Amino acid sequence: MRPWVFLSLVFMLLFSSYGMQPALAGGKTYQGSESSAHCTLWSKDRLRWPQTILGREKAECRRKAVDSSAGKTTCRLIKTYIDDDSGERICIYRRQGTGLEELSLSMSAFLHCQKDFECKRTAK
Repeated sequence: MRPWVFLSLVFMLLFSSYGMQPALAGGKTYQGSESSAHCTLWSKDRLRWPQTILGREKAECRRKAVDSSAGKTTCRLIKTYIDDDSGERICIYRRQGTGLEELSLSMSAFLHCQKDFECKRTAK
């Protein structure tokens, strides 16, 4: 019985180490277009039997998916200070969303920063 267990352990070690070779892999990045975007809203107005052949028409896409970076988001004021070198007021805003960078604006020192406004989404 013991030689059988020993042989099975040896075979397991041999077969498990067989697949442990370094692999060289290359990645591809695909950019989609609006025509190849997936559908997020399908039409539910299906025609009934007398209007179509047995009521088997295809559903139509009513809304295609859009890139999340194409839209707008809310920017909220988090910090303001007056720059010593230029004498201008610097307003720093945080974009609402995950993984978005901060936005910095400069203006005259006599003006006040706007609390929040709609700004473009840009990823880090």
